[in-house]
Amino acid sequence: MKKNIITRLKIHYLPMFALSVIFCLIFHLLWKPTLPIVPFITYTSGYLSICLLAVSLLLGPINLMLKLKNPISTNIRRDIGIFGGLLGLIHSVVGLFMHFTGRPWLYFVEEVEKGFAIRKGNFGLANYTGLLGAFILILLLVISNDYFLRKLKAAKWKNLQRFTYLMFVLVIAHSIFYRLNADKVDLIIYLYLPMFLTILVFQLIGIWLKTMIASKTKNI
Repeated sequence: MKKNIITRLKIHYLPMFALSVIFCLIFHLLWKPTLPIVPFITYTSGYLSICLLAVSLLLGPINLMLKLKNPISTNIRRDIGIFGGLLGLIHSVVGLFMHFTGRPWLYFVEEVEKGFAIRKGNFGLANYTGLLGAFILILLLVISNDYFLRKLKAAKWKNLQRFTYLMFVLVIAHSIFYRLNADKVDLIIYLYLPMFLTILVFQLIGIWLKTMIASKTKNI
């Protein structure tokens, strides 16, 4: 088991870490060379996290399309999800220091004459979708190991893992609401919507292929 962990660190996590460092350097040099450290970490961890999450959701349908084995869990899919999830948590925690330093509750409520009121608008929606997505992310990270796979059994574990789809929708919504709040639709058009539609198409193809396989197996 120790050997397996070391191997995964070498062939999965080390390349992902190296690519993340390269992305951060490119982001710093070409796009935001004067960005302070807190926004820099928030943005880069967020972009990397959503991209890795998208890749993890593409692996299953691609395996089916290529007629490869598609077990309940594979190390590569799990490790991509874990690495992306950890970056997502970094994004969530550091992002709380972007505004309202020392008063993170103001992301979710706003001060009014008689106390506080639920924060609404695009900014409020961005924060609440992000918060719910972070809660789901923590759950998924906790169970993304062999111990919980054995403890919960395959069917129940897989059902909980399907919350990944809801998390992806929440993350996309979170990103879109933030861009709308900033009156910037560039990434919505060129990144978030194309990413969402790509995942949707591949997942629908995966569902169709699973249905076809199940139908053929039943008729044998």
